[in-house]
Amino acid sequence: MWNWIKFITVFLLSLASVITILVFYNAYKPIATEEEKAREVAIKSGQLVTVQSTEIFNGTNSMVTVFGKDQEGNEKAVFVGKNKQERYDEVLLADGITAKKALDVVKKELDVQKVMHVSLGVMEEDPMWEIAFKSGNGQLNYVYLSFKNGQWKKRILNL
Repeated sequence: MWNWIKFITVFLLSLASVITILVFYNAYKPIATEEEKAREVAIKSGQLVTVQSTEIFNGTNSMVTVFGKDQEGNEKAVFVGKNKQERYDEVLLADGITAKKALDVVKKELDVQKVMHVSLGVMEEDPMWEIAFKSGNGQLNYVYLSFKNGQWKKRILNL
């Protein structure tokens, strides 16, 4: 009898583990697919020659930001949205502030305890840094800073 209890316990724990892994894998698959499509589109459009990384931006419109280098070797970000275009919005990374600088601007003014993410994207035709963080009271906050000069554009605090 004791062996049956051990067997059933191990079986149920193994089954729960397999189901958990499958759920997480299937949940992440669409994101990985979108990022891979965005990489291909940025290269096919001729805006990038090499791709270094990608990140998801969820502002007013969701998009994938593809970071890489163009034909002249300039580091650039290309913003690939859902709608297919011949050319996508892009910025030279040297023309704006870095993610670290944007985060420093936020930390100077607000109580940042844990940074969730810092993403570059486009809102209202303007490239912006989206910074999501938890404050000292555990509240979730989103702030948007201009990529060009680091000025505050939008604050969504204490969610």
